[in-house]
Amino acid sequence: MRNNFEICLSADELDKLASNIHIAFTCGASRVELCSAMHLDGLTPSIAAIKVARENMPHDGDLLVMIRPISNLFEVDRALLSTMLEQIESAAKLGATGVVFGAISHGKLDIKTTRTLVKHAQKYHLSVTFHRAFDCIENWQDALNLFIELGISRVLTNGTKWLSNTSIIQNIQHLKTLINFADNRIEVVIGGGVTSSNAAKLWQIARHNNNQVSLHVHSAVYKQDGYLDPLAVCTLAEIIGKKNER
Repeated sequence: MRNNFEICLSADELDKLASNIHIAFTCGASRVELCSAMHLDGLTPSIAAIKVARENMPHDGDLLVMIRPISNLFEVDRALLSTMLEQIESAAKLGATGVVFGAISHGKLDIKTTRTLVKHAQKYHLSVTFHRAFDCIENWQDALNLFIELGISRVLTNGTKWLSNTSIIQNIQHLKTLINFADNRIEVVIGGGVTSSNAAKLWQIARHNNNQVSLHVHSAVYKQDGYLDPLAVCTLAEIIGKKNER
């Protein structure tokens, strides 16, 4: 199973989630990120959704759970931190293999909160993805270095400022710079606007066929009825697979 293809799954419709898990992994995904309320850019899924996802996962598939209780701009106060810590523990006990979160303060990385969250996740042997709050951070180089120091597994970015109207392709040069800076020390997950039409171009920037760059998709693989489109998923998996085989 390849580890370069991640699908963000909606947790809002439990009757469709099991089918979507099956489609995702059958067609070539290696991990899924489970989120509720995608219209709010993703919130923590329900306990029921995590259970359904875990019950339908292949034994070697990774289940990442979003830890974001409310839809603010990634600012985390003391009360919210307490909730996030509880949700990390819950996700671990329900069978998640990783968690996804982020914390910033006034355009800078919230170092204290990030340390606390990472330490708690590691207590339960969970991998950690720092989500697109990263794209709000002014000094991203220092942030990446701290992520590496803390043992964060991966960072999600599309190379553009958060909430900007810039497309992922327009900022492809910044993605190249970011990947070069990361230098295989942390996995860079490219997401936020990845489609079958631009995936090949984005995938070309992965250097040396390494496993430290991956693609993350959501809307590009969903049909209007809320089910994953097997053809769209398989097309993206094939694009990534061809690159991996070179």
